[in-house]
Amino acid sequence: MIYPSILERKYNEYSPFVKRLAETVKSTLLNFCESKGYAFTSRIKTVESLAEKIETGRFKKWSDLDDLFACTIIIPTLSHEEEVIQFCNNTFKNIRTVKRGQNKKAPDIFRFDSTRIYAQIKKIDALNPDNELSIYNITFEIQIKSAFEHAWSVSTHDLVYKSSEIDWKRLRLAAQIKANVEQLDTLILAFEQTSLIIQENNYPDIKIKRKLATEINKLFENGKIPNELQPKDMNRFCDNLYRLAVDAKKENNIPEIIEKLKTEIHSTSLKKFPRSISLFQYFFAILIRNKIIEIPIKNYHCHITEELTTLYPDIQIDNDFIFLYYDSIFEFLLVIFHQ
Repeated sequence: MIYPSILERKYNEYSPFVKRLAETVKSTLLNFCESKGYAFTSRIKTVESLAEKIETGRFKKWSDLDDLFACTIIIPTLSHEEEVIQFCNNTFKNIRTVKRGQNKKAPDIFRFDSTRIYAQIKKIDALNPDNELSIYNITFEIQIKSAFEHAWSVSTHDLVYKSSEIDWKRLRLAAQIKANVEQLDTLILAFEQTSLIIQENNYPDIKIKRKLATEINKLFENGKIPNELQPKDMNRFCDNLYRLAVDAKKENNIPEIIEKLKTEIHSTSLKKFPRSISLFQYFFAILIRNKIIEIPIKNYHCHITEELTTLYPDIQIDNDFIFLYYDSIFEFLLVIFHQ
């Protein structure tokens, strides 16, 4: 691509400052995104892309250019957007914000509409000279996209906009996919309300796991289990407990399992509650000691720790077990006998 030599000179003149700006902004936003679990992408505009942008005729002067450096924060759902906007406004000097839906858009049009923040790095009083060639006078762009929006963007951009041919069908298909993206984002925002109108299915596994979760949550709510033993993910915890019962061929004994767990927990004071093992290990020990589940269990690897065997030395360990935390049964026995 051929572009004016004066553009290249101007671009090269600004390039070191844009790179410094990019490093500063990326460092700040990456730390924020990592702390929140958001994804992050960024780019410095190439001189070829800049030439094409100038040729749109929308920019009167160089200082009007607002995305020599641009980045994208990718959030799980649109409900996280305000938090990101607030952080950016507190961290940078906001030049302007274009929020999704702010621009007029017909109801039958589906195109790029993500929130964009145009900002500059805040100056630190007189320490920063007020001249054009400064990282503090370069405006950069922060886009905020949902995960679905980002997937649409990266999947369709090159296929449609970097194609050598202009094709109505390609543009139409990209718009149709964008319509699906908007629908997905709307469904996620209204997930709780929308799930209420889904027709229930009498799937037995889900009913059992729900029963497990309900009873375990009651034990926490009633103060029968210390809060520090609360699983990070109750769905995953109940999946694991149910799988243990299934692999032990005891899936039909779930009511008995629940009652035995509740009886043991109710008879144990909080002071005597084991805190050196996980809640799953504690449940496992209860079921083994009461012979509701017998070990070994075919195709199920019981992760026996030193803390578990210290608390419950009466649990009979089979030599055929595979232990995640020990390289061999010999190493495990050395630990046991060392006690």
